[in-house]
Amino acid sequence: MDEFTLTIIGSGSALPMHGRHPSAQVIQYDDLCCLIDCGEGTQERLRPAGVRPFQIDIILISHLHGDHIFGLPGLLSSYTHLGRTEPLSIFGPVGLKGFLESIIGYTEMTVSFPLSIIEESPVGLNRIVVRENIEIWTFPLYHRIACNGYVFRELSSNIRLNKDRLHEYGLTPVQIKAVKRGEEIEHSRGRIPSSVFILQPLPPVSYAYCSDTRFDQCLLTVIQGVSVLYHETTFMNELEEMADHTGHSTAGQAGMMAAEAGVSCLITGHYSSRYKDVQPLIEEAGVNFRHVIESEEGKKYNLRNLAKGLTH
Repeated sequence: MDEFTLTIIGSGSALPMHGRHPSAQVIQYDDLCCLIDCGEGTQERLRPAGVRPFQIDIILISHLHGDHIFGLPGLLSSYTHLGRTEPLSIFGPVGLKGFLESIIGYTEMTVSFPLSIIEESPVGLNRIVVRENIEIWTFPLYHRIACNGYVFRELSSNIRLNKDRLHEYGLTPVQIKAVKRGEEIEHSRGRIPSSVFILQPLPPVSYAYCSDTRFDQCLLTVIQGVSVLYHETTFMNELEEMADHTGHSTAGQAGMMAAEAGVSCLITGHYSSRYKDVQPLIEEAGVNFRHVIESEEGKKYNLRNLAKGLTH
């Protein structure tokens, strides 16, 4: 079964404070390694979180506010200094290309690898990446400036092998490959169908990233039924008016969104620096939705486990 994990690199908002840093996450699925947003200092925290920077082949930027993009020029510069040659694709809203090209030009930055910068202005759901068994979609969020959300969808269930049966029958690597192809195998006990070694498949898993956004029920059409939802929780409900004015959501609103979307798990984040302790935000989101967890920087979450109601 392919690995499908989320690693939190930065969980804070504009000001790095209380041990929290600006927004950044990494999604890994099989050979896909995708960085979502790249706030200040992101590259310094990748390796301690267990992410090898050269693994990243796709970067998704939600919007051009500094706490989501100021780490990107430094990361690109480091790639060149370290001799990267692998291609890199960066997706984001209109303005991303001009931002990066200006910095590259004015600083005379050399880019040693093929770099693609793709601007997206989605109206609804727009598919931007397809790999063997996963696809990435983008959609608009309701912030102060153009802002894109992202959805990762597994296309089909993965084959789950019964490890106890494999051990019991002592299958060789060649026989295991045959089982994965659905073939019968030759064994000392006779011809055995592959179904003997295969468990009931789990449903495909999906993950939605709703970065900076006002509470917007129009999002329900694109995040309905996703397995795991990341939704910003910048403020508590008492600051709902400020949240709306600045283009953000409260923890309670994020909980309501998760409940109405019918997701399995809500991950909170983008915490305001005014909160040293984020537990009250977790509890406030939990009033409306049962399975709420905190974004813990440096922690890797198994999205399949979160989809099943587990905590990590």
